[in-house]
Amino acid sequence: MLPYFPFGNEFDHRMGTSAVRTDESLVEVDDEYVADIELKRNLLAQNHDYYFRAQPNTEIAQWDVLERLLTEAAQQYPAFFSLNKTGTRWHWINHKLDEDYRFTVGDLASLPLAPLDWAGQQVQEDLIILSADDTAALVAGQLCFPNGWCLDDKFGQTFLGIHHPAPSMVQPTLQAAHKLLQRIPLHRPVWRASWNFKITDQLDMSTKYSAEYNDTLARIAPTLTPDTIGDQLFIRIERQTFTRLPKSGAVLFGIHTYQNSLQNEAENPERAQQMLGTLRTTPRQMLTYKAIAPFEDALIDFLERNI
Repeated sequence: MLPYFPFGNEFDHRMGTSAVRTDESLVEVDDEYVADIELKRNLLAQNHDYYFRAQPNTEIAQWDVLERLLTEAAQQYPAFFSLNKTGTRWHWINHKLDEDYRFTVGDLASLPLAPLDWAGQQVQEDLIILSADDTAALVAGQLCFPNGWCLDDKFGQTFLGIHHPAPSMVQPTLQAAHKLLQRIPLHRPVWRASWNFKITDQLDMSTKYSAEYNDTLARIAPTLTPDTIGDQLFIRIERQTFTRLPKSGAVLFGIHTYQNSLQNEAENPERAQQMLGTLRTTPRQMLTYKAIAPFEDALIDFLERNI
């Protein structure tokens, strides 16, 4: 079952952020860890500049990210990761991958890759750095598992520019999110969960696959029925975290993607009811934006049968 389930009795127009508790981490490790890291590394090896980009003035922020994520990963998952610090000299052991690294924080030559790029290949999360100024521009990122966007589309753009175009109904939410980013204090990260339904469980849904996905959706959607849609549709949940970085003042936007088949989740009648309640009250404009409209009727009929 999905660890996060942001459905309820009705569609929520708000951004829905909560504070990350002191016992929670920005890094989460699940059963797909090894497969996800292998996929990340393969994607980066095939087309590095498509999945990783960084402006030259982001080194401090990149080290910020590395320090925070490695420290939290080792604290939260001591069976998987070890981290020993002697001043700026760090020793990182990834037991799940059987990897061992020694490096000096702040010394780019001591790592085989840029700090953000290297750290991103140790965790499942996609990692985006937003600038410290009020624009919250996208200045660096490793983005391997996006849902309908890519760094080429958004690099260098402001936070509001990144989300253009978006349905008019979510503009107030985006404005509130922009203000939230400007106000996030140190040591008090926040998180939210987003949801969607897809006809594939492919993790890399970057823009280069959009035309192919839309063609497949147009072909498959009319064939979906309440009897078949459970096994052919996947729920895609993103756990999104927002963290003020201490030395650079930039904001880390972390994204961990979880997926499961509709059939598996709907076996729980309460979850089926929550999905149904959300979908029945989701505005038409949003259903179209999320590309759910083509199979909406079959999906709702399926959920009604599972309550």
